[in-house]
Amino acid sequence: MMRVAAIGYGSFGAFVLSAIQELPNVKIVAVAGRNAERVKAFAERMHIPQWTTDWQTLISDPKVDIVCILTPPHNHAEIAVAAAQNGKHLFIEKPLALSLKEADEIIATVERNGVCAIVNHIMRYHPLYEWLKEVVDTGRLGSVRKVWFVNFASSEGLSPDHWFWDERQSGGVLVEHGVHFYHLFAWLLDDLPEPVATFGHEPFEAWSIVWFRERDAFGEFYHCFDKPAALERNFGGIAFESGYATFEGWLPLSVRVERIRSGTVVAEEHRVSHDKTNLYRWLIQRTFRDLLKAIRDPSHKIASDLISARNALAVALKAKKLQQKHSRHKMEAIAALASRN
Repeated sequence: MMRVAAIGYGSFGAFVLSAIQELPNVKIVAVAGRNAERVKAFAERMHIPQWTTDWQTLISDPKVDIVCILTPPHNHAEIAVAAAQNGKHLFIEKPLALSLKEADEIIATVERNGVCAIVNHIMRYHPLYEWLKEVVDTGRLGSVRKVWFVNFASSEGLSPDHWFWDERQSGGVLVEHGVHFYHLFAWLLDDLPEPVATFGHEPFEAWSIVWFRERDAFGEFYHCFDKPAALERNFGGIAFESGYATFEGWLPLSVRVERIRSGTVVAEEHRVSHDKTNLYRWLIQRTFRDLLKAIRDPSHKIASDLISARNALAVALKAKKLQQKHSRHKMEAIAALASRN
């Protein structure tokens, strides 16, 4: 039986924990949060036997095997390092950290203490993306020309004081959300992207263009929070030399492939059997099982490991730096025009 302590219990954290609770031979034994009344109520609702407002008591508890870090990103490094130093295995919500210095400290501490760690990049475990990986690797549709992922999101579920709007806590769109794109497509193309241009207004909007050097292909990531919930849309795809693969949803239920066969455009669709919510839950469970397998078998290589998460973070931080540079130049140009009038 693997005993799990959770640090953080927000709406997403609650969903993650409810998925983990369904796994055999896994028991959530404790949860920590800042507000005593709320964390107590959460523990009672989730049937978690222990709760506390002091997360440090959990990471030193010998009855805890795995620590789930489900807090805002600015807390990840401090908790992960302390937990690893106490011999705890780690399940870390993405992004891994907010800086490469923090990420490298987590990696070094995990290696030094011989524990296992995984980052919750669940897109890496999606069977449709695994199928797309096979299409890319076999060259079935020729070489890759471009990849893209676009998310027109709503902010209706985020209050004005939500931690996401504070870049010091979230890292902003490119770090908090962009790492999904960079992590996924770095794996799909087996090529770490290089940001070449970034625009937008953090933390509400970001548009990032990247170059996959080895494949000489470009990628585009766009994310904004300017739509009503009813008009939320997210979609992506890959343009190949002789076809397309497109999908809707950041966790798609299907992938549509179009290609030429005998001079005619032929389309085929690949689907998963889950609905959206159950797919999300199943992917969290699949990610957690990957961690469990590594704990039981030291030779097992985790798919969403710390190095790949660190690499995705590095791309996001480079893109963010380009965005900040563009914003400065834009403001300087506006100021120059204003001074002439």
